[in-house]
Amino acid sequence: MSHITLTAKAVARSVDCRALLPEALQGKTVAEIASIKLAANLSVADVFEVSVDTASEAAAVTFKNTTSAHQYIGFGMTTGQINVVGDAGDFLGAQLQNGVLICTGNAGARAGDRMRRGMLLIEGNAGDYCGSDMMAGTLGVLGTTGAHLGYGMKRGTLLLAHTPAAQATWVDCGFHKLPFLNILYKSFKRLDSRFAQISSQRVQRWMGDMGGLGKAEILVIQS
Repeated sequence: MSHITLTAKAVARSVDCRALLPEALQGKTVAEIASIKLAANLSVADVFEVSVDTASEAAAVTFKNTTSAHQYIGFGMTTGQINVVGDAGDFLGAQLQNGVLICTGNAGARAGDRMRRGMLLIEGNAGDYCGSDMMAGTLGVLGTTGAHLGYGMKRGTLLLAHTPAAQATWVDCGFHKLPFLNILYKSFKRLDSRFAQISSQRVQRWMGDMGGLGKAEILVIQS
């Protein structure tokens, strides 16, 4: 296993990072990773400084100094862990199939879009359409969320620290104490994240999106 660190250089254009997944980079040298094409005339070396720690016990990729220009981070990830130490652009963790993705900053629009499994944790704010068309998994946001939260969401859990704007197709089910959250919180404890500090089992719960299956949930943590 190896832990790859990608430290962002200053960029004046958006960068598609979907090729930079733990499963895709495992076993590659610094030179091999640096030569990966992100666009027709753009390679990893143009955008990131690369380092590889082959002594790591887990398959992981850490992005540092990223901004909203870095889009599609974690797109379609199937294993391992991605850490984003900075902000992220649109489609963070979109089509996530497994693994853990932690963003310490803010995320753009469509975070967790069509997410199928795994865990996406955003310590900052999330843009519009967070959790759109989400099929399963857990998406947490400690900051605020934008418009159209959970639009078209099928199943899964949105765990929020702040009450979102009212959603026309979501039904408020009131306040509950949900002991099963202890299991989720235990999974947070092993992570280097602010989510590890959450302990309250009392939440306000919404069910939706009633424009579709209506089997997803939004849980807002209460103090």
